[in-house]
Amino acid sequence: MKITEYDEFVRRTDQSKDRSLGERRAISFYGLVGEIGSLLSAVKKKILSESGDAAWDQPSEEIKEELGDVLWYCYALAHAENGGRFDILRNDIELLKREIGATNERAAKIRAALNPSSREAFLAAAETFPPSPDYTFNDYQTLAFKTARTDGRTLLEVCLAVLTQLAAELLRKTLPEIELTLNTNVADRPCNTVLGEVTWHLAAVASLHHLTLDEVVCFNVEKIGFRAERGTPTALHDEGRPLHQQLPRMFEIAFVRIGPGKSRMYFEGRRLGDDLTDNASEDDGYRFHDVMHLALMAYLGWSPVIRGFMRRKRPDIDEVEDGGRAKVVEELVLKAIHSEGERQSKAVGRCQVDGHKRIFPARSTIPFSLLKTLRGWVQGLEVWKNTYWEWEDAIYTGCEIFGLLREHKQGTVHVDLLNRRATFKPVVSANVSGVTVGLGMASMNEDDAENVLSLDELSRARGTNRVADTGAAKKALLQALNLPLTASDQLDIDLLPENQISVRASGQSQDRIWAMGVVDFKVAFTVSKEGSVLCSAMAIADSALQSR
Repeated sequence: MKITEYDEFVRRTDQSKDRSLGERRAISFYGLVGEIGSLLSAVKKKILSESGDAAWDQPSEEIKEELGDVLWYCYALAHAENGGRFDILRNDIELLKREIGATNERAAKIRAALNPSSREAFLAAAETFPPSPDYTFNDYQTLAFKTARTDGRTLLEVCLAVLTQLAAELLRKTLPEIELTLNTNVADRPCNTVLGEVTWHLAAVASLHHLTLDEVVCFNVEKIGFRAERGTPTALHDEGRPLHQQLPRMFEIAFVRIGPGKSRMYFEGRRLGDDLTDNASEDDGYRFHDVMHLALMAYLGWSPVIRGFMRRKRPDIDEVEDGGRAKVVEELVLKAIHSEGERQSKAVGRCQVDGHKRIFPARSTIPFSLLKTLRGWVQGLEVWKNTYWEWEDAIYTGCEIFGLLREHKQGTVHVDLLNRRATFKPVVSANVSGVTVGLGMASMNEDDAENVLSLDELSRARGTNRVADTGAAKKALLQALNLPLTASDQLDIDLLPENQISVRASGQSQDRIWAMGVVDFKVAFTVSKEGSVLCSAMAIADSALQSR
């Protein structure tokens, strides 16, 4: 990759570029030092692994990733320190050339430690470096490595030690004057000089692990670029199929509470899938994890599980794409997302929602390592074509709605595959054509309604000019559930279009709904000659379940 291209990439993807210079410098200093620590950890992990002595120099994805992260912060810091582009690598070659060619004792020791042919080859090539204005990281790596004074495992250990020293030298830039005066056991050199030495040792570590810096920065661009540079969404995988084999392009799923810690999904008035429970000793809300299937559908156009529930399988590729193995992979994907999110939340004590920690509250908290792992699991399936940013969208939105469902315990998820979007609203109506298990009727005028409705209900009803309707519906619902008027504070209702109604219940009202098997409500209105509103309300149970 060309140095100028990567330099521009770093500038474009630097999320701190609009902050003050002081903030940018601090973020870059601490980011660079932190990533040097992560690189050392990755290399040490490789050395200390079971096959460390035999395979210490074999590359790993983690080492390649950490090398790229350090390089990114090198360029970000160079921008902050120099007020714009600064050619770290060209400057380092110039410094190396002067260092080797100097007449002092240090230069003599360096020349003596270098292989004579490598030294002469370096000095000759350095005279015309860079070979072209659009030189690459590999051009620098090949030339710089000629100045290595040791080799093999010894050089790797030297690199780890020196990178630690360079990190300490960089951190001195953040110290107040009094500390700089009192703590003088670390050198004070220009930041650009230190950055050059950092990149030299990065190039050496890469070379020792049989990696080119071009490979490293290309991987880094892929890792960081997916958040900053989004393209056109991947085509839907069932495009061009008969309609009955396509996932519906726009639909809603109602999540209905049917018991303590138990929920059910409804699609087009029919139950979708099995009843949802946590399958855990504590209420961790996992019963709502099916919303992650919907998020995968919305942003990736992929969910063998929901496709099976909706009976939208494609017979010719069922065994591969829509069958049991693909479903197992999808469930593993969801479990990995939930487990990593919960692990992070517990580790950092993130904000809680209804007693539960919200997972992945920001896109930046979704680790690239998780995205890589998930894409690795789906290799060979159609969803492998989807990009990292689409995966991130699915995870972030799915977890956001998951948190809202845990908070509200019920709600409706709207899925729009055409625009790659999933949204949530806390109101719910399953629109079930089932068995009427309760019937009520009540009349109400606007003044009386104010005695029945809560302040929140009144506010929402006034916003739609349906105060009397809402009051009559609430009183009729209490009758349908055979509950006294004093239980009105245990019902919170919203009138929806087409005479549908959303009910949030608590206390004995909720227990009564569960005992009756109610999953939906219907209301109808008429207006009397006197102007009051008459409401008929029905409590509906699922006939498909009642018949069992």
